[in-house]
Amino acid sequence: MLVKLHANAATTPKMRAYIQASGQPVGALARELGISETTVRRWKKRRDVADRASTPHTLATGFSAEEEAIAVELRTRPRLSLDDALEVMRRCLRADISRSALHRCLQRRGVSQRPREPKPATQRFDPEPFGYVHVDLKHLPRLQGQPAYVFVAIERVTRFVHVEIVPERSGATIATCLEAFLEAFGHPVHTILTDNGSEFTDRFGDARWRKRDRGTGAHPFDQVCQRHGVRHKLTRPYHPQTNGMAERFNRRLAEALDSHPRSNTNAGKNRFRDRPQRNTFIKTFVHDYNRTRLRCLGHKAPAELLANLPGHNTYAGKGEGFSSSLIIPLPPLRGRERELEARRYCTASPWSARSRPSCSTSSETRRPTNTSISFSRIRLTMTS
Repeated sequence: MLVKLHANAATTPKMRAYIQASGQPVGALARELGISETTVRRWKKRRDVADRASTPHTLATGFSAEEEAIAVELRTRPRLSLDDALEVMRRCLRADISRSALHRCLQRRGVSQRPREPKPATQRFDPEPFGYVHVDLKHLPRLQGQPAYVFVAIERVTRFVHVEIVPERSGATIATCLEAFLEAFGHPVHTILTDNGSEFTDRFGDARWRKRDRGTGAHPFDQVCQRHGVRHKLTRPYHPQTNGMAERFNRRLAEALDSHPRSNTNAGKNRFRDRPQRNTFIKTFVHDYNRTRLRCLGHKAPAELLANLPGHNTYAGKGEGFSSSLIIPLPPLRGRERELEARRYCTASPWSARSRPSCSTSSETRRPTNTSISFSRIRLTMTS
């Protein structure tokens, strides 16, 4: 049993029980236990051995019952701060009320801290089929006197990120970035979610005269979406959390940029020597992010999920000479660069083997001796 004693207590519950049960004189007990005779007499009169409250029976307060009730009401209903409640009471009740006295009053009544408003429940993104892309534009600090922006596109299911660094944020430039993303992504995209910036939509181009829920369709970004059969969805105004997946990645990218050591040029005010160094850093960061295992993906990397999309990817037993097979769909080929990228992806990956997406059979299946590789899909076969 845990016994809580006063900080300056000279006796313990065991000593107090001994004093109450002993028949020795007070002086003899005081000399034996090394305490004063007053302490011995006090515990001989009591029937229990527990400490009593040290709070004064009569509290020295300058507040009347009505004033205390008013102070509590000011704290609980309008939720005024201590200084605001003090000002109200000085103006309406008495001018000699001290701040410390009001604070002690609120502490006695258990309302010294204002009740916290309950936080809204965290809302998760609705489950969407593969091909739902969040797009946003991140502003970069000026470097060498020139502005720069990062076009960020992140697929919702796989969290795969694609970036483009541009010197301006015009509609035509961002539409070109979207074309580059759709070309490099290589998978079907059915929906793109953006905010209401002028680089994405003309929804509020003439807001003074009319109100619209969507753009007119004449914006270059909308025209690219129409050509590719993609639905362009806009967020609710002043609700950036709707596009929170892209916003969170922008913050992650900003933290990475801030962690970069400062450059010796310009008295250490810049973190990069020039724009090529900064652009290389951003692209390397995105490359590593796509190959990092994320908890939200079940500790899998975005590149791994993109290379192993769910579906019917096995052809075991479909032909002669097949004892085991594994097909991993990759983005369709578009030129020599795609072929070289696929070759590097499956043979000489720059990231560690522990986090590398699997391009081989499982541990229960031996690696085949004769391997045929197709870069639209990889089929590992083993002759019987």
